[in-house]
Amino acid sequence: MKQFNSPIAASLLTGWLAFSGATLISTQALAETNLIDRVVAVVDDDIILQSQLQAKMQEQAMKLQAQNIQLPPTQELAQQVLDNLILEKVQLNRAKLTGISVTEEAINQQLQKIAQKNGLNLLQLQQQMDAQKPNGFKMLRSEIEKQLTIQKLRETEVISRTQVTESEINNYLTRQSLSQTKLNLKHILISIPESATPSQRQAALDEAQTLRKRIIAGEDFSQLAVRFSNGSKALQGGDLGWMQPSEIPTFFSEAANTLNVGETSQIIESPSGFHLIQLAGESDGSNQKVTEYHLHQFVVLSDNITSNEPPQSLITLTQSIKNLTDFKALNNRFADIPEEINRNSDLGWLNAGQLPPALAEIVTGLQPGQAIGPFANEQGWLIVFLEDTRLQTQNKQLQSQQAIQAVRMRKANEMFDVWLRRLKDEAYIRIQLDESTQS
Repeated sequence: MKQFNSPIAASLLTGWLAFSGATLISTQALAETNLIDRVVAVVDDDIILQSQLQAKMQEQAMKLQAQNIQLPPTQELAQQVLDNLILEKVQLNRAKLTGISVTEEAINQQLQKIAQKNGLNLLQLQQQMDAQKPNGFKMLRSEIEKQLTIQKLRETEVISRTQVTESEINNYLTRQSLSQTKLNLKHILISIPESATPSQRQAALDEAQTLRKRIIAGEDFSQLAVRFSNGSKALQGGDLGWMQPSEIPTFFSEAANTLNVGETSQIIESPSGFHLIQLAGESDGSNQKVTEYHLHQFVVLSDNITSNEPPQSLITLTQSIKNLTDFKALNNRFADIPEEINRNSDLGWLNAGQLPPALAEIVTGLQPGQAIGPFANEQGWLIVFLEDTRLQTQNKQLQSQQAIQAVRMRKANEMFDVWLRRLKDEAYIRIQLDESTQS
């Protein structure tokens, strides 16, 4: 049986599903735990089970080891992972309350991406996942659905509600013309309640000061973030990823722009608490060209896509397409499809920002001459073909669109932790974590 490319699979499945069969290097207690299942937390009308917590702890330990981050004590890892599970439940409950859901097509596109990156089709992916873990494919599909739902909720309640003014766009474009530098930041947040008392505020500040002293003394920032940060990226070692200066939250953008690589900031205060940031990397992104993709699409009509599993013959046909001639031959192979369905199959040159996010993620990983799909849509099965790529200088319209998105994301980043805290404060949460659960 063909095995997964582990680094690629780990990257694609981060936050979704850890493959079974892997063992931990230094947390024997997790691997050997075999206790009767019990409730460790109640979140509104939902519960989190001990088995769920321990599975996520093992998954998180695997990820930290892959990043060469020392595992924290089991008790601290349990608390961090449980907090993440609670936040996930709170967000999913909010999505359900507001009627937010994701389509089967969006889920299938993510599954297709995972299969493609590992040289598999969907059926082979399902067989491989189920072979490694009972109902593994179903679990993966469920995790993808949850993460896409949370992403859609955040876009609806935070990003889309973030207003951007014309002056902010102009200021962004002015700064962009002067600098295209990108920064990779790590972040620790010691949060405070929304109506914190002076003693609570002082306790949080003392903790932040202690952590900074430990970092300056040589302790690893990522390890301390995993153990003590209340930020949303704590279990990723506090890694915020690569951002342009204009995308960095305003309350620590000034500090970020004065740091040298490897340096840690002074303590920064915001409404959500006390922050420490470390500059992990810096790059010159002065190239203002953007990749464009010459795409074609073909729809195979079908009124039987309820299973969301394309016919094996159609999967094989898609994989056999190696060039534009092969792709255009679909018109002859499916000559019974009305001409108007695929009359405008040449989509022309598009950049990733002009594509639906799920499709953009897939297309950016393709090589010219590759086809991907089939995906379920409202008409049947969609096959997408990448003819070629090119680098194009960004035009003013595209630069303006990117400015709006960048400014909106920066302001949303400033609001995100506060939004999460409010969701959590509004929820009914009862934690029943004890030492037996954490051992």
